Amino acid sequence: MRLGTVISLIILSIVVLSLNVYASSSLNPELIDNFRVYIPLIKDVEKQNGSSFQYGPGDYGRIIQVQQLNRYYEIHVPPSYDKKASFPLVLAFHGGGGDQITMRFVSKMDSTANRKGFIVVYPAGTNKTFPLSNRFLLWNDGRPYQDGSYSTVDDVQYVREVLDDMQLFFKIDTKKIFACGYSNGAQFSYRLAKQLSGRIAAIAAIAGQRPADDFFPPPPRSMAIMHFAGKKDTVCPYDGGDPQYFTPELQTSLKPVTETIKSWVDFNGCSEKPEVKRTGKAVMERYSNCKDNVEVVLWTLEDGGHTWPGGNVVPAAEKLGLGPINQDIFASDIIWEFFERHPLR
Repeated sequence: MRLGTVISLIILSIVVLSLNVYASSSLNPELIDNFRVYIPLIKDVEKQNGSSFQYGPGDYGRIIQVQQLNRYYEIHVPPSYDKKASFPLVLAFHGGGGDQITMRFVSKMDSTANRKGFIVVYPAGTNKTFPLSNRFLLWNDGRPYQDGSYSTVDDVQYVREVLDDMQLFFKIDTKKIFACGYSNGAQFSYRLAKQLSGRIAAIAAIAGQRPADDFFPPPPRSMAIMHFAGKKDTVCPYDGGDPQYFTPELQTSLKPVTETIKSWVDFNGCSEKPEVKRTGKAVMERYSNCKDNVEVVLWTLEDGGHTWPGGNVVPAAEKLGLGPINQDIFASDIIWEFFERHPLR
């Protein structure tokens, strides 16, 4: 492992520790299957009494077994949840080296869910290097490790099983299941767009670009895509290439954002000339007139780094090389407005 990677992981460990302390301020953590659980855990379905849909608004944790691995995810159910009605679901994937706690903190997606009325699921990835199964987590987005080997973890199957599992406990609108992600989680969201398009209606990606034909074949249907990219991002550079200041655990050589967007515009058969709208230093380009009424939307953050627009700032962000956060827009609200327009057809 290279020195730059080690230093970044040391700094990241401080970030994760800080956020874990933040999360544990209201509940004492319980160590369950090597996961530090701060919220009530939903037990196995066979141990439940009465109706499957017995859980109401609140925060929950859940451990399921996939490929003989214990996998953890967290759930946020908004106050407006009604067991008699089907609710939309948004999957929110953390970045490489992060976890579900950092994703909840950075994205502030819970606040959007509370105001707009949808369930958020925060899955947790896995790691290859460290003994703690709930730290420094990655998603298998298709890239090889730096040594050329590939992950054997089937995260696409994990997501399938998370969705199946959620429907045991909550009433989910299966036409309104969406995925969004940050960094490595963004690139994994692109993989889901290609390999789980029968269940994922639309995706939104922040700071992690993948063209329609990269690593995996394009999806079998048109796919609504929203992408956010910062001009000051040195981890997933806007103009493509490798991270500038460290070597990540996964091989990373990215196509330019503009090339990525063009690939999805071409795949979806959209108009070549977008509608353009500026909000401060955030510029939106919306490509419409696509097949099946989907859209491709690019938000370029002229002052944005490897960060979530309008989100929270993680501790030691500058030392991690994440760069500034654009505050002209709130990505989580914009993502939900986009998702609302694109249910599964």
